[in-house]
Amino acid sequence: MREILKDFCSLLFIAILVLPVEAVPNELSEYDNFTGESGLNKASNASRYYFNSDSGLICVAAGKTVDSGEIVSADEFVEEITFLTDSPESEQFPVWAADGAHILYIVERSDSSNLESYQMRANGSEVERIGIGEGNLTGFNDISPNGTELILTKSIDSQPDLYLANLENGTVFPVADDPQVSEYGGVWCRLGKKITYTQKAAGTPSQLWIVDRDGSNKFRLGTSENVGTGKDWCPLGLRVIYSAKDSKETSDLWVIDFYGTNQIRLTNTSSNEWNPSFSPNGKWIAYVSDEGGSPDIWLRDIEGNYRARLTNNTGNPDSVPKWSPDGSKIVFAGYNPENNSEINSTNTDMINSPNINGSDIDAINGSDIDAINGSDIDAVNGSDIDAINASDATIFDGSDTATVSGSDIVVIKLVSSSYISPDPKITGVKAIPPEGVSPEGNVTISVTVLNEGGNASEGYISVSFPENETIEDAEGTGSSVDVYSKGNSIQGNTGEITAQYTLVELAEHDWGAGKEETLNVTVIPNNRTEEIVFFVRSWLKDGSNGTYIRDPSLSADRDQQGYAVYRYSTEILQSIQ
Repeated sequence: MREILKDFCSLLFIAILVLPVEAVPNELSEYDNFTGESGLNKASNASRYYFNSDSGLICVAAGKTVDSGEIVSADEFVEEITFLTDSPESEQFPVWAADGAHILYIVERSDSSNLESYQMRANGSEVERIGIGEGNLTGFNDISPNGTELILTKSIDSQPDLYLANLENGTVFPVADDPQVSEYGGVWCRLGKKITYTQKAAGTPSQLWIVDRDGSNKFRLGTSENVGTGKDWCPLGLRVIYSAKDSKETSDLWVIDFYGTNQIRLTNTSSNEWNPSFSPNGKWIAYVSDEGGSPDIWLRDIEGNYRARLTNNTGNPDSVPKWSPDGSKIVFAGYNPENNSEINSTNTDMINSPNINGSDIDAINGSDIDAINGSDIDAVNGSDIDAINASDATIFDGSDTATVSGSDIVVIKLVSSSYISPDPKITGVKAIPPEGVSPEGNVTISVTVLNEGGNASEGYISVSFPENETIEDAEGTGSSVDVYSKGNSIQGNTGEITAQYTLVELAEHDWGAGKEETLNVTVIPNNRTEEIVFFVRSWLKDGSNGTYIRDPSLSADRDQQGYAVYRYSTEILQSIQ
């Protein structure tokens, strides 16, 4: 029963969220360009798992602008922060190899205009020069999902272009090298062959574009403008997250479908947010923000319930957080405060606000200068732009001048995955009697929920009736069962609201791992009809961050409180049973 409804919801979501208004069914064949396999079947399967919370591969819901959320302590997430390099040179643009055991990066030496490419083990040992892409090299961008190809940026005659390097034989070929525009900051679609990148023509705002790995089928993604270099694909590639400036010249995070539809702003704060990156399971976004007064690595959940500042005066404007393939670590280029004693929370307010003009970087006053990553920056990775982490970058804090030494490669090790989040699963929904209304004129709806994850301090089962059926009885195995009638005050996802229809809720304290709870509601249908429509959902509190994990997390239906629900009816249940 549940799987059938999920399949239906998945297909409905593809129609609503992914396809444009004028789309026809054969446009599903566009998935061929992403996967190299047959279109309709692959698209259907991808959509199912993309929106199926069971798989863990979820993404920001279309049409939902997330709030800033509560700030929580980094201690909840960070186990340790390690500087893998420590040298006078600038080590930049680290990317994970597909095996997660190695990191590729670039070294900029003060006595050379040519950048060098290196590889080291994930613990910082066995450093070796690999020579990949050297010669006009300005940045590593992203490694393909199979680990064989590296997107990088080269700059010839001050013109940044996008290239692919074969990591097996070292060959390099252009992917986007239009001499009329700057093209840079590419990232792989995690389904296979597509790359999204930033394109900027002289005198026009920067835009988001997509291209096949062989350089064909280039097209602009929606009406995106003022796009920075930072961007990423949701885990199954159907949506892209990126940074762009608003009318107030503040960088915010946005998401957009790969067709260019549903362009949604995720953040709208007085701070700057840029260089976003999805965790491998799609549940978290790592990004750079100056919210704390300096550019640092932040983490937020995709629903916007909370956010945490993972580093303190360690990041820089060019930091691009990259998740390890297993999601246990984040690598980025940053500053070591111990080696840069002049940098503190006072004078690093300026770091995120450089005015870039050719090779000169002047950071004068954070309030007067646009944040980096904005549309007025032709190419952060271009050779005509000296990265702010270079050894000659200068900060003016109003009283003295501090010289910033080169950036280092930094790894954030996240709290051990030995902690298991609670995981609610609605395992049973049935009507008694199964054939419909009993001779007494009632039906008992029984909902069973299993916690398939770790312990939860509290949990709930909710069953609501949009047709306002009469509740004859309600009982369950939990700590308490409450009935809320139409007109009662209840909690919605945005605060207290007035109930528009009947709601029954089971609450359980200390809902342990593997524990099952059941809510039974006896209902008298309106007008003695044989069909009763009802909504079902469940949620458990995650003690690691105080948020709630829900089943369903995404659905085509929502209840009066604004949450995703499964929609059932006794008629459907009867036909299945």
